[in-house]
Amino acid sequence: MAVGKSAIEESLESIRDAVRKQLGVGRPEAVDVPPDTVTRFSKDCEPSFTPERRAEFVDRAAELDPWLQGPFYLGGDLIIGGTWRCDHRWIGLGAEVSKSLAGKRVLDVGSNAGYDPFMFALRGAQEIVACEPFGYHHQAVFLESLYHSGVQFENIGWECLTNEKYGTFDLIHCNGVFYHEPNPMGLLMRLRSMLAPDGELLFGSMMLGEPEQSEYVRFIPGSYFGDETWWFVPGRLAMRWMLEVTGFRVAYSFGEWPGPAGEFPVVNGYFRATGVDPAPHLDPVRGSQLLA
Repeated sequence: MAVGKSAIEESLESIRDAVRKQLGVGRPEAVDVPPDTVTRFSKDCEPSFTPERRAEFVDRAAELDPWLQGPFYLGGDLIIGGTWRCDHRWIGLGAEVSKSLAGKRVLDVGSNAGYDPFMFALRGAQEIVACEPFGYHHQAVFLESLYHSGVQFENIGWECLTNEKYGTFDLIHCNGVFYHEPNPMGLLMRLRSMLAPDGELLFGSMMLGEPEQSEYVRFIPGSYFGDETWWFVPGRLAMRWMLEVTGFRVAYSFGEWPGPAGEFPVVNGYFRATGVDPAPHLDPVRGSQLLA
């Protein structure tokens, strides 16, 4: 069933309220990025626009504010800069992703506007499923209407992922979800259940910045940096342990960079892992069903 404009607008307004609490404005200004530096996700983008066509694109992008991910090339001289520089994050992440994903099934959990799925498409993934439960999903759908990348964008959370519907995946990418999740162990166990036997996980999360807190997980009953959706922030070692107990063998961590400046120091970083048996008292499939 098609989603009406009012429903889309309602979902975006809830995001604007959250962004307003965090950044002080519901529609933060986009980063100014020169067009010739932006990754082209498609050859289908128009090289130039008539004034009317350009205004149409500008208006549509404004309707879908706030854009946190970016930069995205729309065609002509139009760039959606976004608040976050995903292209900077991909300098490190890109070195960890095979240059060719031909024949691979990829799952992206927490896809936001779709930057990561579009990057996986550029690397030739056979099939990409990208799930995002919030209004950012509509940004991804708009971009896909221009890029025709073939990414399957789903307006769902991780709880809706099942092997019966989606199968298993050779590569799972999940970044920026864990600390927003009131049920973090359920998330990890569901990811494990979706991983193919020889698959790999690239897992990114915000973590406690103080080394002496590495073994701890901090529960946030209020908010962090004005964001009420922060719940559990693990230390680096605690995050590794949680991955391992839910059935992942962590090879190494990479790509650490400072997180937002809030009530205590945090860093963002990635773990590369493969699947193994979970702790004896945990069944990743049954556990994720019970905890979801």
